[in-house]
Amino acid sequence: MRAVIALCLALSAAPLAAHADPVDPRVALLDRDASHARLWFWTLTVAYSVTAVAQTTLALTLHDPGLRVDAAVGAVTTWLGVGGMVLTPVPRVWRAAEEAHRTGNLDAAIGRAAEAENSARAWYNHVGVAVVAVTAGLVLWIGYDRPISAALAFGSDLIGGELSILTIPTRAARWRDRPVARWQLAPSLHGVQIVGAW
Repeated sequence: MRAVIALCLALSAAPLAAHADPVDPRVALLDRDASHARLWFWTLTVAYSVTAVAQTTLALTLHDPGLRVDAAVGAVTTWLGVGGMVLTPVPRVWRAAEEAHRTGNLDAAIGRAAEAENSARAWYNHVGVAVVAVTAGLVLWIGYDRPISAALAFGSDLIGGELSILTIPTRAARWRDRPVARWQLAPSLHGVQIVGAW
């Protein structure tokens, strides 16, 4: 009977040991963040590039002057999006994860990844999107008297740019900036008191 119980305990403990996570949660966080950053970067870079090439092709081949202007303005704003993807600090997120695996310095890697994420979502990126959208709209509206095209260009540039900024990964920044409560016992005149900080 004891052999059966020992065998049952051994077999039930094996799955528990197999499911135990020996990996530091910061490593898993950096790996997930790096995976999301790569997906975000390459998806948007390819999407902007394909759209820019298509709009440039349309601007060069269309015979209708109005549609040609619409495509040309769209091509310029989309090429600016490609330039933004080239300049974005998001690739530093996965470089920080790779460096953490090499060096083991997880806190510094999370700090670098968080800084890259915050830099990619900073106020000046939103201002840049708004300037590009307003400029495209004004060029079409005032320069070429195409108010409907101007509204569509403004709306699509603004929404597309803001969505690309707001979908940037933020795991490392949220981890670094998370509130942490710390409690300790401190001596007082009346004995011991609990002191908390968060």
